[in-house]
Amino acid sequence: MIEKILIAVDGSRHSLKCVEVGAQVAKGVGAKILLFHVVRPYNLPDSLKDFAKAEHMAVIDADLLKKGAQHLLAKSLDAARKAGMKEVEIESEVGPIARTIVARAKSYKADMIVIGSRGMGDLEGLLRGGVSSRVETMAKCPVLVVK
Repeated sequence: MIEKILIAVDGSRHSLKCVEVGAQVAKGVGAKILLFHVVRPYNLPDSLKDFAKAEHMAVIDADLLKKGAQHLLAKSLDAARKAGMKEVEIESEVGPIARTIVARAKSYKADMIVIGSRGMGDLEGLLRGGVSSRVETMAKCPVLVVK
């Protein structure tokens, strides 16, 4: 029985489609959903930090990451609501993307993970295999990959 679904979102068009598909599945089986975004750790270059300091800007790396995550989660939440979902949670974490998705699915006790076949990846993703492929390999629950 599917009671909880984790939907991985990254702001790409594939992840928005994942929200729609995941919401349809959840609605059909009466499941709750968690919209989950993972931010890859990133440090601003020193030159930008120096600029921010010189301009008396209080923005730091973590703040920028949080704001970006909040924005794309809000967009994903809107898509889930439009699909008719009422019970929706949203979260974000910083960490290695595939491992963090799988770990959160486990702690959330997700019965399914929904993820896009292509995200906002880069050349590294093409060479090493995409996040969705790594999630499929590591996850203990079913993984629905949306194209």
